[in-house]
Amino acid sequence: MFGFDFSKKTFMGIDVGSSTLKIAELELKNDKPYLSNYAWMPILDATGNKSVSSKFFESILPEYLKKIIKVAGFKGKNACIAIPSFEGLITLIDFPQMPKGDMDQAIKFEAQKYIPTSLDNVVINWQIVPEDLDQTPQAGSQKRIKVLLVAASKDKIIAYEKVAGAVGLKLEGIEIENLAMVNSLIGNDKGRFIIVDIGFRVCNIIYVEKGVIKANRNIDAGGDDITDTIAKSMGISLGRAERLKTSDKNFMNIESNIHFSALDMIYQEVARIISAVLGQGKGGELDAIILSGGTAGMTGLKDFFQNKFNVKTIIGNPLSRVDYDKRLESVIGEVKDRFSVSIGLALMGIETQLKKNK
Repeated sequence: MFGFDFSKKTFMGIDVGSSTLKIAELELKNDKPYLSNYAWMPILDATGNKSVSSKFFESILPEYLKKIIKVAGFKGKNACIAIPSFEGLITLIDFPQMPKGDMDQAIKFEAQKYIPTSLDNVVINWQIVPEDLDQTPQAGSQKRIKVLLVAASKDKIIAYEKVAGAVGLKLEGIEIENLAMVNSLIGNDKGRFIIVDIGFRVCNIIYVEKGVIKANRNIDAGGDDITDTIAKSMGISLGRAERLKTSDKNFMNIESNIHFSALDMIYQEVARIISAVLGQGKGGELDAIILSGGTAGMTGLKDFFQNKFNVKTIIGNPLSRVDYDKRLESVIGEVKDRFSVSIGLALMGIETQLKKNK
């Protein structure tokens, strides 16, 4: 939502994660989004550390980007970068209906209640939620509208702009990762979904209704905690534990006798969101729980959530609306759940271009 101006047919989505740098490049091919290139590489001291030094943006990240772009052979220059969810704000605000000219001032006034810093330090964007998401007002009551407010640190946006300039990219936009993830995993689907994105250090939990984020949380529990639990329980190295976590071995069954406190935290937070937005015990009103992130494919994890909430649980597929070389099916199938953010970013540019072509 921050400064998009797409005019090209090729677009790159860049996801700077807490352990991995991921890039997906889409192009328009026969008026459809086509995955032309993708790559990832391990990255140290990245955005999962909430106290990242300025050196990371000034020299470390540019060097990583230069290397991955060169080695993977990315050819495009138009890019969008994601801001981690914990560095931005996404919230719904309820307003009485008013002239559009008055909205900016009203939103800035209301935003001060949600943003714990001066508004001079943030960039704010907003959009009115389509009316069909609102309940029909009762007779005699004033019609109200809902506004999706998105805010991010001005300093962080400037930092990413400098990074893009340092590696010769044209930064077309900056987006909070949750919005990009919803774009790739849900798109225009009109149901009720909860995305559980288990990253390296942080888990993003997003409740989406009719394509709009209604609630989102991020908690300090991630795939690294799960790997650490496996390593300590079995007395093995972290490297071997990580390989076992992504293997066919089921650590979620009773026989494994391993208790994952990180999954307990994630489960409890999902339960709180379900209770808050749907009411106690109404998880069945969800269309699905969607798992994402590098830990999404962990054997037994899908059944864990499905049994806990009695809700259909699936592993998200960010390529469901994207064409790609089917000869790469087996390779892409193993890693696609890690590219929800980068593909969502690239799709934003492609979809905007498609609208212009109509």
